[in-house]
Amino acid sequence: MESKDPNNLKIKLTDFGFSCFFDPEAGMKRRLGSPLYMAPEIFKDQQYNSKVDVWSIGIITCKLLQGKGPYGDVDLQ
Repeated sequence: MESKDPNNLKIKLTDFGFSCFFDPEAGMKRRLGSPLYMAPEIFKDQQYNSKVDVWSIGIITCKLLQGKGPYGDVDLQ
């Protein structure tokens, strides 16, 4: 049900391109996602959990508010 209350906003973003099931206790180590939105743990091939999604949402938010990412134009070649 949609709320008309402006103090009860819920934002839902989704991209099922790399979706998969994982054990929260074990975490993940696969390198999935778009490089410009990846958290440092993924680049370092470290174990990670769902908190990397918060990093990606932060990058998206910066792009929405500023029109560019927080690190400017990054060349990933």
